[in-house]
Amino acid sequence: MHEMARRVKQLTSEDWERAALQAISDSGLGAVAVEPLARQLGVTKGSFYAHFRDRDELVVAALGRWEQIHIESFTAVIERFKDPAERLRALIELATSAARGHTMISRLLLESDDPRVIAALRRITEFRLAHIESAFRELGMPRRTAAHRATIAYAAYIGLLHLAREVPDRLTDERTLVLELLQTLTEPAKRRRSRQSL
Repeated sequence: MHEMARRVKQLTSEDWERAALQAISDSGLGAVAVEPLARQLGVTKGSFYAHFRDRDELVVAALGRWEQIHIESFTAVIERFKDPAERLRALIELATSAARGHTMISRLLLESDDPRVIAALRRITEFRLAHIESAFRELGMPRRTAAHRATIAYAAYIGLLHLAREVPDRLTDERTLVLELLQTLTEPAKRRRSRQSL
């Protein structure tokens, strides 16, 4: 009993959010339920109610954490690679490996009728598209072309998520996929930069 009491005190809201995210990744939004999560964490429901009013509050907090994790990982790549072509390559590699790893976004795409999920996906998508478009513009593409290329790149990412679920063997040669996609999307810009340097 004393050990259980210590566990209850040690658990934080972040512990519950991480457990909820894992449940979503494994089985979808419907898997976020207080009792099963409490059993998994080895605590009573009282621990949950020390941090959240109800399941919906946990879902919102977990989605917020998921958004923050994705924004931070995306931002880390942006800050690491100053050259726009290298940045695009790294971002495409990140997306491809995420698709192959069956990450939570693929599960959430299956539940896009939930307004909380729709809102979270929209915010992350807009954030990613803005930065991908910025990289294409740095490569010398006009704003409209850069927007189109960013849309195509992100559409390819969404397609990879579906392929990872339906025909995962298509994603075994990850590096070649990344290079082919990057070449397709940036070749005109490379030619333009080459002409400008002459």
